[in-house]
Amino acid sequence: MIRINLSPAAATKRKNQANRATRGLPVAMPSTQVSKGSIYAILMLLGWVGIGVIAWLLQNSVAEDTARLKNNAATLAQQTKDINEKIDEEDLQARFNRYEELTAAAEALQKKRRTPVYVYHELANILTTGKQPDIDEAEQRRRVDLDAQARLDLDWDAQSVWLMSMEEESDDVLEITGGMRDPDDLSEFVKRLRASARFARISHPEFEFEEVKKTKGPVEFKELKPGESIYDHYTFELTAEVRYWD
Repeated sequence: MIRINLSPAAATKRKNQANRATRGLPVAMPSTQVSKGSIYAILMLLGWVGIGVIAWLLQNSVAEDTARLKNNAATLAQQTKDINEKIDEEDLQARFNRYEELTAAAEALQKKRRTPVYVYHELANILTTGKQPDIDEAEQRRRVDLDAQARLDLDWDAQSVWLMSMEEESDDVLEITGGMRDPDDLSEFVKRLRASARFARISHPEFEFEEVKKTKGPVEFKELKPGESIYDHYTFELTAEVRYWD
């Protein structure tokens, strides 16, 4: 069966297309091309979707790590609480007190075992004419290079200085008091102490003039107390740290 479309509009459209084809004119066809703007919009949409997915995954990962850390912290807190409950504070304090007692006893025993003989021997060398202290040669050369006044006087009359007392002020620190004929003698004594390898941290000495009242008759030495002199002199006081005793 042959169908004939008798619609005037359809017939007219076919007629116009036939005429345009006969005349060589282009026939309008439906467009199948997509604009660049649409492509960019689609790509941007896909990009934002991808970013959203990544952000969601990261957020989930952070949330999981946070939850895991909270669980670990709670576990550690509980373990710490359990350990603290098991600790006997009184026993620990008693042990600590005992440790302090033993430490103090060991220090006291060490002080009793050490002997000041070698320290006295070093002071005797310092206060003997013609002798010198136990010198660290390299250190003494460095000291003299920095200050020429640090050089020792080999001809010094050591009898111009004498000691009156020597007490241990604190750990390894001696407090020395004595007399001298003049400040120059004290300066040489201090230089020898500082040059000695056995002593360190020699304080700046304090001294004062001691005027002795003259008597008309002769003075018997047995009337003098240790450290006293029948002549005008100076008295001094200083501290010196003992580097080693033995």
